Amino acid sequence: MTRRIAALLAVTLALVLFGALPSQATEYRLRTAVDNLPVASESNAGYDRTKFKHWVDANKDCQNTRAEVLAAESRVRASGCAIKRGKWVSYYDRKTYTYASSLDIDHLVPLAEAWGSGARSWNAATRQSYANDLGDGRALVAVSATANRSKGARDAAQWLPRYDRCRYVREWTAVKLRWKLTVDRTEKAALKKVAAGCSNVVVKWSPARIVKAAPTSGTSVTEVKITRIVYNPAGSDTTANARYETVVVKNSSASRRYLTGWRLSDLAGNRYTLPTFSLSAGASVTIHSSKGSNTVTHLYAGWGHTWNNTGDTAYLRNSVGTLASKCTYSGGGSSVTC
Repeated sequence: MTRRIAALLAVTLALVLFGALPSQATEYRLRTAVDNLPVASESNAGYDRTKFKHWVDANKDCQNTRAEVLAAESRVRASGCAIKRGKWVSYYDRKTYTYASSLDIDHLVPLAEAWGSGARSWNAATRQSYANDLGDGRALVAVSATANRSKGARDAAQWLPRYDRCRYVREWTAVKLRWKLTVDRTEKAALKKVAAGCSNVVVKWSPARIVKAAPTSGTSVTEVKITRIVYNPAGSDTTANARYETVVVKNSSASRRYLTGWRLSDLAGNRYTLPTFSLSAGASVTIHSSKGSNTVTHLYAGWGHTWNNTGDTAYLRNSVGTLASKCTYSGGGSSVTC
C-alpha cells in the first residue's frame, strides 16, 4: 500500500468516526460564495473553549489531530506519534520552521468565532468534529505560534494575514459554508472587499454533518428559578429608575445551564428573550427592566417600568416554551422573594 493511499484511508476512517463524512460537494466562484454567506448577529456569550474537545486521535493510529496536520503539511517526511521535526512554511507570515514546537495548529475560523456564528447550537460531538476537522484541509493549518496568537479569536474583519489574503478569504469562506456558519455584517463587508481584488476562482466544499443539541427540557428545567423581584424600587417611576426594577434568576443545579432563547414575561404579555447566555452552577443573573449593556451577571430587557406595584406574575419559560418557574405577588411593598 502506498503512503498516499494509506493516508487517504486514514482520513476516511477519521471522517467516519467523527460522523462528518462529506456529502456531494458544492461549488461557487469566490465572489458568489462570499455573497452566499448568511448574515446574522453574533454573540460569544456562554463560550468556553473546553466545549470543543481537541486534539483527539480519531483513527487510533497514535497521531492526534495536531500530529496529523503537521505530518500532512510538512515539506519533508515527518513521522512518529508526536511530530517534532519537519519543514513547514507558515503562510500567514511566510516563515519556515523545522521544529514543530514553533508552530500552532490554527482553527482557520477560530473556535470562539464558530461558537458565536452557529456552533453554540450544536451538540458536543459536532463541536468535536469541527475542532478536529481533517475532512477539509483548509479548516486546520500549521502556522507560526506568533502569527496565530496575534490573530487570536478575531474574524476576517478584525484580522488578516500579512501575506496570501486572497487564499485566507477563500479558505475562511469555504470553512464557514462547509459548517453552515453565519457572518456578521462587518465581517461580510470585509470579505467582499478582499474578494473583489482576488481572482474569481472556483471555491468548492463538502457540507459537514451537523447535529443540533437537544433543547433543555425535563426536570432540569425547574432547577432554573426566579428567586426575587424588585417591582417598586425607591423613588418615582422615571425612565432612569427602571434600571432598579429587576428579576433575579438563579441556576440551583450542580451544572451549567444554557439559557439562550429562554423567555421572561408578565401578565400583560411583555416578553424578553434571553440572548446567547448560560449560568454556571449556583450562579444568578439580574434582569433589569431598563435598557443597558448585557454582562455575565446583568441583562437588560429594555422595557421601561413593567412590574405592577399592585401585583403581577413573572413567568420564565425555556426555549421551547416549557414553564420553568413563575412568581406571583400581590403588591403592597417593594420586592418579593420567590
